Amino acid sequence: MKAIKKYHLHKNDFSKLHFELKTLAPYFLHNKAKASRPHRHSFFQLLWFKEKGKHYIDYEVIEHAENTLFFINQNQVHYFCTESSNEGYLFHFNTSFISKLSSELPSRFSISIFNEMGLPFIHLSNKEVKLFELFSQTIIKELTEKKENYTDVVMHQFLVLLYQIERLKREQTTFDIDSNSDFSKVVQFKQHIMEQFDQNLHINEIAKELGISSKKLNTLTKQYTGLTPASLIKEMKILEAKRMLASKNSSIKEIAYSLGFDQPTYFTKYFKKETTKTPKQFQELLP
Repeated sequence: MKAIKKYHLHKNDFSKLHFELKTLAPYFLHNKAKASRPHRHSFFQLLWFKEKGKHYIDYEVIEHAENTLFFINQNQVHYFCTESSNEGYLFHFNTSFISKLSSELPSRFSISIFNEMGLPFIHLSNKEVKLFELFSQTIIKELTEKKENYTDVVMHQFLVLLYQIERLKREQTTFDIDSNSDFSKVVQFKQHIMEQFDQNLHINEIAKELGISSKKLNTLTKQYTGLTPASLIKEMKILEAKRMLASKNSSIKEIAYSLGFDQPTYFTKYFKKETTKTPKQFQELLP
């Protein structure tokens, strides 16, 4: 198994826009060798597939209908399936791109769109397809012609698209995803877990930091994820372990310590109990 590559968009070069919009099929064909293997990004992605097909996200192949829009969070592992047409559009952007308009936008969209909760996609109706096509073509035209103030036009056009996606995700989701809702508490809880993987996580202490009781946190995590706080921590640790094992940048011993395990042998038992495979066996099964 080859190590999973991590790609960056205009890394540390702030003379760049930190945003790209590509026609998907030609982009995929040009980058087929890389794009059809598991990889991850330090930036956000939106993938609009105009035809039905398959796409791989976090160790699951997802079959999708035509006009499906996927949202890929930073560091999520994914790849394009070669048997699919992959017709559509691909949006790349860094946090710095949308933060130019408002410092609050990255946090807002991390909660409302790129939260890795529920389905990782939405469906576009015929009416929405026409609207998204118009915005996409306008952005491509601006990026191509580079007329005066084109960067401002691109940012504002894309921001409108993000608001549209946020609205559609809310309509196609069974729970409220407003940034000031109880849902945001669950997202914040997930963020706490990710920031403290190497520590012993105490649910009562995290709940206190979130300004709610542990009982309330338990109710919310069950409501929005179907899991208890402890089960959510376990699920996220296993997913992070898979991502780290796939990257091959760290040894199993280093991964164990980074996820808060005192002994690598305990990590191996923990991983096998949840996946039926040892960390080494999991690595060997990856494409």
